[in-house]
Amino acid sequence: ALKRHQLLVQTCSDCEMAIHPPRPMCPNCRSMELSWSPSSGKGSVYSWVIINRAFHPYFMEKIPFAVVLVEMEDGTRLVGSIDCENDQLEDGLPVEVTFDDVDDDFSMLLFRVVR
Repeated sequence: ALKRHQLLVQTCSDCEMAIHPPRPMCPNCRSMELSWSPSSGKGSVYSWVIINRAFHPYFMEKIPFAVVLVEMEDGTRLVGSIDCENDQLEDGLPVEVTFDDVDDDFSMLLFRVVR
């Protein structure tokens, strides 16, 4: 879905709870009837960490960069990169999903600040 620039979240068909990370059974009602639903892509920064060492050559030119934990409107929390200066990060910063096309075969989740 990321490659198609879609953010999907696993959802329980019985109680409609958004589930992340994906699993075979709803943690709320124990239903096995799960499906995938589009996410609004909107949330707020819950926490973050600044990375100072490259763990892959792709990140060499990006250091230092932030990795954020974002609480989405549906209550799930997702990890991703963010397109803003590190000193602009703060709790509750409103963000929305966008995508970083690394190459023709791979896209990464990227958040951008909503002003």
